[in-house]
Amino acid sequence: MTFAQNTLEADGMDEAIDTFLLWGDELDNEDTIDDLSQVMVPWILCSWDLTLPDIEELDFEITLPADTTIAELYRQKRSNKIDSLELHVLESVGRLVFSFYEVTSVFPGNGFACIDILTGSSHKVTDHSASEWLAQGSILFCAISRVDDVEFLSAASPISFPLPWKAHIIDLRTSLIGQKNALSAEDLSEYEFEIRQVFLELYAAANNPPSLSNTDGDPLSPQTLHYRISSPKDAFDALVHLCVTESPEQLLENADYTENGELVCVTIPWGRLETAKTTTMSNTILGYIDIESESMTVEVNSEKRAAEIREIIQNVMGDKAHYKTTSIKPMRAAGERAEDDEDPLGFHNKMMQDPAIREHMENMFLDHWGQWVDTPLPILDGQTPREAAKSPSGREKIDALIRSAIHNSERSPDLEVQKKGIERARTELGI
Repeated sequence: MTFAQNTLEADGMDEAIDTFLLWGDELDNEDTIDDLSQVMVPWILCSWDLTLPDIEELDFEITLPADTTIAELYRQKRSNKIDSLELHVLESVGRLVFSFYEVTSVFPGNGFACIDILTGSSHKVTDHSASEWLAQGSILFCAISRVDDVEFLSAASPISFPLPWKAHIIDLRTSLIGQKNALSAEDLSEYEFEIRQVFLELYAAANNPPSLSNTDGDPLSPQTLHYRISSPKDAFDALVHLCVTESPEQLLENADYTENGELVCVTIPWGRLETAKTTTMSNTILGYIDIESESMTVEVNSEKRAAEIREIIQNVMGDKAHYKTTSIKPMRAAGERAEDDEDPLGFHNKMMQDPAIREHMENMFLDHWGQWVDTPLPILDGQTPREAAKSPSGREKIDALIRSAIHNSERSPDLEVQKKGIERARTELGI
């Protein structure tokens, strides 16, 4: 890197960084440049070069010859100082070729296997560090080099992308392939600009996710309303009409009673039947009402729903329910959990032990995935999965979406009940 800095000096290095970032302002900041260094620095050293017209347009002097990378210039100027092993590695690596790879297998402590989404070539990469954070099905933007019989990462994005984003890479491949049967490694070098452009777009999207909202489009704000009630039975009778998924008798089957048969604890899912064609769900769960002795709490996920349920309770219960306070849980990063939060795995496993709830959830997802095949999706450019499945690229996109859903269902107990629905969609589409 010292050789590169001495060769390019400050102005040349700024030009190289600006070129890598495609002269955009969104990513041109110190934190992003530092984060991208593990992919950008190898690109500057082993991929970036300037044509003679490029050099003539610069407003500063540069000692890098035309059509020559920093690594190539290093070999030329230090040829008598480079030992045979270093020379062999430099010659084997050559100019880096970047692409998008889908990870097909991970070998912890050793490396991973992957397929180039653009060319279809298969690789087995030796990289201990990458094997610790990559997962099967993830997508990695990188450059893979080979020295003798060993493949390794010469450069790699600091983050991987989720499998559903493979659709964007397939669209890129379709736009580049033209009349050819397939893309080659030489094509990747020719279209390096377009490939890097898509990478930077995906990187920006991954680091600037859209704001979170619930199914009504309201900003997510988990809230718990606390009440003091006069009677569990009175509260249940007043609010049971808010449940659209189970009958009062079914709800009471899972309730707790005193020895005298008086109601003590019961949960009412607050729901709404859906009739609009814009949703594939037959109903939406808006919150959960937990009645326990002389206390009642209502869990919702937005300020708007909190206001709505508070008004409902006031209208139907009057002075039989005394509002105390509302606690608002702070939004956390994905996977982050406070020490006093209930274990989500334990909570969902407990819920799924109820046969009625499990059957309802399975039927709901069967209905969802049954309608999903005929629902236009933005990731499919507005096509339905059934329409997209008519083309090879469309089938490849759907396969990525379905495999991602299956992977998620295996990792999360609340999604495990989707399996029958997912398999139904896969069978119907012939994927």
